[in-house]
Amino acid sequence: MAEEDSEYATWLPVIGRSLARLALDRATDREPAKYKEVLDKVKFLEGLGLPTKDAAEAAGSTAESVRVARYNQSKAKGNGKKGSKKKARARR
Repeated sequence: MAEEDSEYATWLPVIGRSLARLALDRATDREPAKYKEVLDKVKFLEGLGLPTKDAAEAAGSTAESVRVARYNQSKAKGNGKKGSKKKARARR
């Protein structure tokens, strides 16, 4: 029984990543504009249950690159608090 469990533990993640990659390829064939950016691909793969590291690798990137891209994207969008510290300091 233990040998069978270790065999499943080895192959099930491989099969899962392979199926997620196939699903991404299928999605990009159907809607190429929607999954043009790496972050969009990573978000799709994470939605299927892949960890960020595996999703980034399947999307053709690295986990660190995805982390930086998400940070830059959040900075570009702004979160509504931009400049609030300066105004609060100016009032003092």
